[in-house]
Amino acid sequence: MSNLAVALELAAAGGVIIVIGLTLLRMFAGPTLYDRALSATAVATKVALVCAALAVAAGRPDWIDVSFAMVLATIVAQVAIVKFFRARSFQPPLDRAEPAREGGR
Repeated sequence: MSNLAVALELAAAGGVIIVIGLTLLRMFAGPTLYDRALSATAVATKVALVCAALAVAAGRPDWIDVSFAMVLATIVAQVAIVKFFRARSFQPPLDRAEPAREGGR
């Protein structure tokens, strides 16, 4: 691989690292929990992107597998976070309330 290609890939990784810093700022200053959860997912995805860019620049294809694993873990974590925010618990409800019937029957 030419030196120009490696330099461009490292520059792209550096740009993504700057964006990660801005996203971390949003994560800690976010007004709601949803903003913080979204920015945490964005940070994890961008870290996987940096890992993949560095893998290509270094010529190490096994690091790309690590990047894919990070993305899959991020997806699973985001699903768990959304489930927790909707139900405020990871456990299913023990019983469901019956809807009230009209007419007293």
